[in-house]
Amino acid sequence: MSLWDTIKTGLEQGLEILSDKSAEMSKLAKLSWERRAIHKAMQAEMASMGKIVYEHADAEDKDVLKLMKDQIKHLHTLETQLSEIESAIEKLKAKIDRKQVRDLKKDLEMGDGTIEQIVVDEKSFLSGKKIMDIQFPKNVLMGTIVRDDEVIIPDGKTELKQGDKVTLLGKKEDVEEVVRLCSKK
Repeated sequence: MSLWDTIKTGLEQGLEILSDKSAEMSKLAKLSWERRAIHKAMQAEMASMGKIVYEHADAEDKDVLKLMKDQIKHLHTLETQLSEIESAIEKLKAKIDRKQVRDLKKDLEMGDGTIEQIVVDEKSFLSGKKIMDIQFPKNVLMGTIVRDDEVIIPDGKTELKQGDKVTLLGKKEDVEEVVRLCSKK
């Protein structure tokens, strides 16, 4: 087997690892969004409770508590959901093994390959383009895209946007060429 075939096999195995890790990162991002939504719902309940207290400042304490009972019950439910999501996030973070990515990078470097992450800025030739319209050098593969807190597994129709963090892997000289093109102002 030639050196490039060995590298290609390593890249394919690396892509499988990255795909698995990307799926885990996607789950993590989804859980983080759910956590934010619960925090917002809790803030809304607190605001509602504050409004009740304000509007009924002259009422008996029992009357105010009766009015807030549903909000308090809902807050307890949200707290339970939040606790479950935070537990799931911690378990998922523990599962994500960054060592495999470091090993992949080391394996790529031994075969004159590399893995890099670039950020798409407003002047980048990548900004606003669909992946199918981008002509990367032959020996460059695109991995995951991180957009805000979301991890995207791209396909040809995925459009790159300003601020996207794009993972590239492949033959070192070709990846470096893409990095140079992307850093031109």
